[in-house]
Amino acid sequence: MTVGKITGIVSLVLLLLASGARGQIPRLPEPEQSRPWAAYFSPNGGATQAVVEALGRSTHTVLVQASTVSSPPIVKALVDAHHRGVKVEVILERGQSKARYSAAAALVNAGIVTLIDGTHPAASNNVIVIDGQVVLTGSFGFTAAAERDNAENLLVIHAPGLATRYGDNWKAHAAHSVRFVAR
Repeated sequence: MTVGKITGIVSLVLLLLASGARGQIPRLPEPEQSRPWAAYFSPNGGATQAVVEALGRSTHTVLVQASTVSSPPIVKALVDAHHRGVKVEVILERGQSKARYSAAAALVNAGIVTLIDGTHPAASNNVIVIDGQVVLTGSFGFTAAAERDNAENLLVIHAPGLATRYGDNWKAHAAHSVRFVAR
């Protein structure tokens, strides 16, 4: 373990101890370029903005697997990435194919390949894999309520090996999913 990692761990422990004495939950520092991960907590913890910023940095591929994607800023970031030439592909759970307003329809109408995973009773994965390098995952659903109302979490992890695992899992689900056609 490097001196920098030890210093970071000691700093975090001291922060936890100091804030615990006051009965407050410590807020993690903003993400640093040198740290391979960042954590966000809702409500109003910046998870939506973290997703939008990560999507804004995408250059090649974005693989999304979620029950739904209905947060307007996240949908816009996916469409923007698609318009920049990033290959964006989305897998949603089967309920999206029958919903009155479907996030799937909005994505398809923007030209984004959108699949429906009808094999499983629930598809509760909330995952985005960016450029085979970055994984966004956690309980954070890609909805407005996830940021505004719910107690959820988002991890942004820069780890190519982990991104490969999640990408492989995405491909396994894509193989048994069907392409959504907007009506």
